[in-house]
Amino acid sequence: MIEVFLFGIVLGLIPITLAGLFVTAY
Repeated sequence: MIEVFLFGIVLGLIPITLAGLFVTAY
């Protein structure tokens, strides 16, 4: 079940990372 937990963390961090790159682009 640790794989599912890590997968959930990755899915949660991807939008945050994309938002961070989008903000820093400006």
